[in-house]
Amino acid sequence: MINAMPDSHRLGAIAGYFGCGVDCSGMYERILIPTDGSTGTAHVALQAIDLAEQYGGTLHVLNVVEAHDGSLLSEVGGSSTELEEQGQRAVERIERMAEVHGVAVETAIREGDPADEILAYAEEIEADTIVSGTHGRSGIKRRLIGSVAERLVRHATCPVMTVRLPESDVTVDDESRARELAQQALDESGHDGEVTAVERQLNVWVADAEADGRTLVVYVDPVSQRSSVVERD
Repeated sequence: MINAMPDSHRLGAIAGYFGCGVDCSGMYERILIPTDGSTGTAHVALQAIDLAEQYGGTLHVLNVVEAHDGSLLSEVGGSSTELEEQGQRAVERIERMAEVHGVAVETAIREGDPADEILAYAEEIEADTIVSGTHGRSGIKRRLIGSVAERLVRHATCPVMTVRLPESDVTVDDESRARELAQQALDESGHDGEVTAVERQLNVWVADAEADGRTLVVYVDPVSQRSSVVERD
């Protein structure tokens, strides 16, 4: 069963939205997003954040550290300790993104089989939906994540939204969107002004603004969409 997908003004990379056999589309109070920190997961996070904003929900971010044999660990990306550290960074990154957007967030790290742990955690928190990427990194990692997403769609008792992972974490890739976010940051900071110019620099969007007789600069992170307003010297 494929349910009607919630509206999203941010992302168009949805691969599918799969129902659990009942109409679960009314409320999304508990939104689960499993993450391994793969490139492109910022897009998945923003889709989940968008749902949480629309429905006043809480984002639950989960990383599962999987036990592998030595050869597989090497291909996936390091020792067990290194994978735990990667997992912590992955959930903290999405936690910061949620906080930027004013969304309530909880994080957790589990150990075991990814699909089994995600399904168990979804039952534990009574998740209303799971938002999952459809693939991870190349090689073994990509096959693992693809398999996990398929198992979630097949066995989850709540709807599963699958999002194609792009090759980049950048979520603000055009000037108009950067200008919109910069203007929003300006308004929310209490300045009565207007963005006059926007430029993409190496790892940040930089917007010039005039407000209250002062010249301001608004910095917009192209991944997290975090912004800051400072007065130009």
